[in-house]
Amino acid sequence: MVHLSEESRRLKIKKQEITAHQQLREATEAYSDVCFLRLPIADEAEKRAALENVGDTVGQIAEHLQSGATLIVYGDVVDLVRVHASVADLLRYQLWIAVKRETSDFTPTTTALAHQHVGMLVYTKYDKQLQHTKTRLAYTYCPACNKTTKDYGGKKHTYHPYGTLISDIWRDISVEANGNIDHVLERCADLFGVEQYKELLVLDIAALLKQRVSPRQPEVTGLLNNTTLESQLLRGDCLEELQKLPDNSIDFAFADPPYNLKKEYRGYADDLEITEYFAWCDEWITEVARVLRPGGTFALLNIPLWSIRHFYHLETVLQFQNWIVWDALSFPVRMIMPAHYTILCFSKGEPRPLPGLMGQAGKVDVPNSSLTFKTLAPLDEGYCLRSSCISNRIRLQVDDRGVLSDVWWDIHRLKHNSRRVDHPCQLPPQLMYRLIALFTQPEEVVLDCFNGAGTTTLAAHQLGRKYIGIEREIKYHEITEQRHAEIEQGLDPFRKEERELTAKNSPVARLKKQKYDVPKKTLQLEVRRVAQLLNHLPNRDEMIEHGQYPIRYYDEYFISWGEVCAAARTSGMTETRDDEVETEIGHTSSQPRLF
Repeated sequence: MVHLSEESRRLKIKKQEITAHQQLREATEAYSDVCFLRLPIADEAEKRAALENVGDTVGQIAEHLQSGATLIVYGDVVDLVRVHASVADLLRYQLWIAVKRETSDFTPTTTALAHQHVGMLVYTKYDKQLQHTKTRLAYTYCPACNKTTKDYGGKKHTYHPYGTLISDIWRDISVEANGNIDHVLERCADLFGVEQYKELLVLDIAALLKQRVSPRQPEVTGLLNNTTLESQLLRGDCLEELQKLPDNSIDFAFADPPYNLKKEYRGYADDLEITEYFAWCDEWITEVARVLRPGGTFALLNIPLWSIRHFYHLETVLQFQNWIVWDALSFPVRMIMPAHYTILCFSKGEPRPLPGLMGQAGKVDVPNSSLTFKTLAPLDEGYCLRSSCISNRIRLQVDDRGVLSDVWWDIHRLKHNSRRVDHPCQLPPQLMYRLIALFTQPEEVVLDCFNGAGTTTLAAHQLGRKYIGIEREIKYHEITEQRHAEIEQGLDPFRKEERELTAKNSPVARLKKQKYDVPKKTLQLEVRRVAQLLNHLPNRDEMIEHGQYPIRYYDEYFISWGEVCAAARTSGMTETRDDEVETEIGHTSSQPRLF
């Protein structure tokens, strides 16, 4: 475990094993620091069974905590969703942190992915943004080339010498299910080592929660539909079009619905009232369950908080398989980087053996995909994506493959506009290659009722599956039709191509393409020089007075003054391992910021 918490005052860790409810009440009554509740983790045989009364027990603690306290609940997915149901009205939800589990915990199965994470729900008894230290994780290094796992290219001068900000997926450490978690506790003690707190109270409440209750299994009704639907792209409302599909006719369904986060989609507003939003979601989820074949899987992508609510309804119509953690870093909006996206997998009745785990998926590696991406054999953690290193690993026949579990970190969001079409929210095709290959065989039917620009149906087409895509907006429907026609012509619909784009999925303004008279790096290093001269970050007027370059370059080349000053906030980093630096600061400590 290597992290750096800036200006942290490490909390005192106090552990207590709770054996009676009165003892629990006494420990948490009017408690105002950081309370860490440890729930028992289920074994493989009980992974769908929730702890009896877990919600009520944690709810009582939430009521007892004093204003200003932080509550962290550590446990399994099936338990944490029930915890949230009980405390959502008492506390403010802040984070769902996924922590990697040891691979030794894995139990082989053919009907679900190996379960490789536990969760930590973070709540506060105050309404403002989560109060914590700025915490960084040390850079990791590729075992093949000894350079940083990520290639930082020409931006090394803007990065911190120690590492990157922590995210809500902790893969640099791992835990045994019910074993020692001191390294997690120590990180929490540093992460919340702010002035208002002095103690991290760790309460093990396993003795109060010994019984698990299996959920009621929804009844599977209707006859097996032997009719195979033909591939089709349907334009219309998702509910109306779903209702036209026959029962038990879809082998695998996927949905990436609007998140109700006020994104600018064409044709409708993504800003419904929350109760209206979930009532609508429940309707189309029920319809997807109806059309799914017995044994088939429905995969639903969303942010963790919305996924908790979807979980409640899904388990009334389907059976829980996996909570896949997709490590998909999005736009940085806080000091704990948002990376955790959830893919909820539920089956209709007992899940069938997964084709991708049984060798029944057919040919699933698309020729035009990257050299490092293998659909059902993920890259092992730590290996970099530099072309020179990849070529060398191939030449030396290095085994750089890892375990396919329910933590996916090797699939990255689309970063370049040349890979995009004119739609604000586009998933990487690699995500759909993996899901489709895992849950279907060739010629089976894949459904996406929010098909957008067609990533799901295009990936299905490429992998030799039949597909049904539903999309209400005519522009996106037509884009998808054109891209499927490209496949028939032998073209890759996900190829690089220069396009004029109007849609965006980020609040950051898009800069026009231009030639830089002075490199951006040179301009940023000039700002660093001026900052050192003034002993503070310069504003625009101060750069006019003290800088060597015309201010118009800063106005035209950068999206914000924050980007202008990026190099002035840090001394920069190097991509080659420096053992001396790692030894010096490779531990938890307090270090001042430059500015």
